[in-house]
Amino acid sequence: MKSLSKRASLLVSVVLAVGALTVFAKTSPTFDIHTSVISKAAQSEKGVILVLTERGPIAAEAAYMLLAQLKQNEGFAPLLMAVDESKVAGYMSALALPTASLPAVIFFDKSGKELGRVVATESVKVLLNQSQDRVS
Repeated sequence: MKSLSKRASLLVSVVLAVGALTVFAKTSPTFDIHTSVISKAAQSEKGVILVLTERGPIAAEAAYMLLAQLKQNEGFAPLLMAVDESKVAGYMSALALPTASLPAVIFFDKSGKELGRVVATESVKVLLNQSQDRVS
């Protein structure tokens, strides 16, 4: 009787652990990005252009970047991901993006394989700000 009780409790523990891992996997940034890219790729001719950015004023600039890329890369489906500040680190980690690299433009083929990326860098941001100050 005791061994049956131990087996039952072990089985329940394993089922709960697997369930918890499944829920965690489905809410992870990696799962979210992969799912979004694959579903968009199915709707496209060539693949997906993903733009990842934080929410706020920078998201509007990122949307214009995406629009420009779509004009140059016909057949790709657009995917703009403007994420909350609290989730940005998780998404950047999932995409192996270094600090200060947002907004990032990442190209995927129809199977979800990354083709290339264009990311912001701190030095470029500084130079752009300096050049805008000179123009003003």
